[in-house]
This record gives sequence, C-alpha cells and structure tokens, in this order.
Amino acid sequence: MDNKSLHTLEYNKVLKILAGYTSFSAGTDLAFNLHPTTDQIEAEMWQTETREAMLLLDTHTNITIGGSRDVRRAVDNAERGFTLPADDLLEVRDTIVAARNLKRQLIKAQDDFPHLAATAELIEECRGLVSSISQTIDERGEVLDSASTKLAKLRQEQRIVYGRIQDKLQKLLTSNASSHLQEAIITQRNGRYVVPLRAESKGRIKGIVHDHSGSGATLWIEPLATVENNNEYRSLQIKEQDEIQRILAELSDKIAQQGDAIKRVVERMAELDLIFARARYSSMINGVEPQFLEWREFEQPRPPKHANERAKWTPPPPNLHPGSSIWIKGARHPLLEPETVVPTDLTLDEDIFTVLITGPNTGGKTVSLKTAGLMVLMAQSGLHLPAVDAKLTIFNNVLADIGDEQSIEQSLSTFSAH
Repeated sequence: MDNKSLHTLEYNKVLKILAGYTSFSAGTDLAFNLHPTTDQIEAEMWQTETREAMLLLDTHTNITIGGSRDVRRAVDNAERGFTLPADDLLEVRDTIVAARNLKRQLIKAQDDFPHLAATAELIEECRGLVSSISQTIDERGEVLDSASTKLAKLRQEQRIVYGRIQDKLQKLLTSNASSHLQEAIITQRNGRYVVPLRAESKGRIKGIVHDHSGSGATLWIEPLATVENNNEYRSLQIKEQDEIQRILAELSDKIAQQGDAIKRVVERMAELDLIFARARYSSMINGVEPQFLEWREFEQPRPPKHANERAKWTPPPPNLHPGSSIWIKGARHPLLEPETVVPTDLTLDEDIFTVLITGPNTGGKTVSLKTAGLMVLMAQSGLHLPAVDAKLTIFNNVLADIGDEQSIEQSLSTFSAH
C-alpha cells in the first residue's frame, strides 16, 4: 500500500483510535503498526477473528488480557546477565499467569471461538517460573524469608539485635538522662538508631552525633551503649541485601533460560489484544462485517492473427482493476460525528473503471472519495465497516490524490479549505 495515500486518507487517525482500545503497550504498538493486507485469505481470517471477539466480549465478560505487561525489555536485560528487580519479576509472573488463564478459557470455548482458540493454542506455558517467583517474592515486591535458609537466619538475627538496640534506647528514654532529650523518640540517621539530644546538653549523654536539626537546637546522637549493636545490625543488613541480590539473580537466570518463550508469550498476547481492540472499535462504530468477493480475471483482447490487421491494431490500455468491485450501502466516514454524517452508497462494478463525482462546493465529494478509500483500508485491516452492508474485492493498492492535506475532521471541502 502507498504510505502517502494512507496518510491522505487519514488511515493513521483510525489506527490511533484503534490503539485506544488496546489493553497493554505491546498490543498498542501492533495497533499503530497495523497495515492492510492484500491477501484475501488473511483478510477473511482477520474479519472472522474480529467477529468472534465481538461475540466473546458480549458473552464472556470475564475473559480479558488483564495483568499482561510488555516484559520483553526486562527479559532482554536478564539475557544480558543483569539482575532484575523484584517488580520486573512480578510483571513477568503476572504476564505468564494472564496468558495461561486466557489460553485455558479460549480453548475451553473453542467450539464457539475456533480462530481465537487457535491463536491461544500457540501460547507457551513457561513451566516452573510462576511457582518459583511466587514462592520467593510477595505481592509488595518483598523477598520472603522462606526464599532461602540463609535469608531466614539473617533476618532472625536482625530481629534479635534490633530488640537489644530498642531495649537499651528505651531504658535511656525512661532514665534520668531523658531530661536532656528534646523528645522521647527513637529514629534513624544514616542507618543508625539515634535519639534527639538538646544541643545545650551536649556531652551529658556519651555517644556519636550523626545529624542536627536546621535550627541547631537538636543533635541526633547514637549512645555509646548501642554502637556495637548498631554495627552488628548494619553488618547483618548488608549480608541480607547480598543474599537478596543472589536470590534475585537466580530468578533472573531462570527468566533468561526461557527468554525466547516469554517473548513469544507477549507477542501472542499482543495479537489477541489487537483482535479484541478491533472488536471493541468495530462495536463502537456499529460496524458490519464486509464480505470479500472473488477476484475475477478479465481476459485481455489478443492481437489479430493476420499480419496486415495486426499492423493496424492498437492494444487497449491495461485493465486497472480486472474483476474488482465495491458495493457498500450506507457508508459513514468513521472520523465524522455519527449523528451528523450523511451516509453514502458506494458502487463500483467489476466492469466500471472510473466514477466521476460532481456537485456543488461543500457538497461532500471529498468526504465520499475518502470514505471509499478508507472503507477498503479498514476492511483489509480486519475492521468492520461503519455501514449497513458491504461487499468488495481485495485491492492490491489504494492511491489517493485529494489535492490538499485537509482533514476530514474539519468538515471542509477542497474549495472552502482554501
């Protein structure tokens, strides 16, 4: 298809609306890059998918793409040896779960939705990843104690040391020395547990000053009695983080091992997302499924057999669309307000090569021309048409030379736009 003509007919604006009906970014990308097919079998399959999806969305509201994410970049990072953060790992898990659920639901309903089920059949299971991630990371993105024996032990030791720190600081808060504190609170500065000492009481409580208030009236001090415990606590925290990174790296390696399969899962989900988006858009415009007519080859006249006659014979111009035709009743341009747009009947029989549209300025000639072209593009993109009925053949190209770059949405004619 000629890209300039696609732009002239504002096909890109139809794709922008279509993209708004997708559910995740991979499907959105497919919508923006959708191109009309010139293969009749493929065009008919796309239309069938759209019809099935419209029925599915009407009768099975629980079947969705929900939870899918485009995790291909995260998978690429894992394949390059990077450790994925917990949030990325959860998105991989959620995408696999969403794909698995959708696959099972569509296969269960394959008698009613065979084409959708056929696409879902191609979704790979990525076995073992869901359980590995779920048993390691909770829904908040925190690595579970049970992720490893070492991690559980480190956290248990942390809790013990933390308790010792808190006990010593609480005793300080309730002792005679508490009169030197601004408030009876325990907080953290630079990862160390501290209490707020009045500046004028500096030296009354032995310890290390880690910070001070903006006014200088308060010093955040770590009492000497808790320095050793704080050191131990920080050491355990560092060991904990090292163990968490080891666990996340191990999961990331499992992602990398099934990287290609995960990417294919995203691609299949994007395909289904695009099909559902075509169905939602087609429903929104109250579209009708077009019927594709068989393309009929017209036999070109042959030159005369006798040399004298052949010398005088002039071959006819090539048939620009042998056997092609358009028959659309009540076509409405999809970018115009449905309440105000005037429906148009479009007819181009297989033996007609040119249609001349005449009429007064601002009479709708340009809209009719653009509607004709856009109906073909939409039909060959798997979209139902905003019309009462539609029959047409497959066109290998759609060429448009409107004369200016006016927008249909502005409702201007080529005359009034100047």
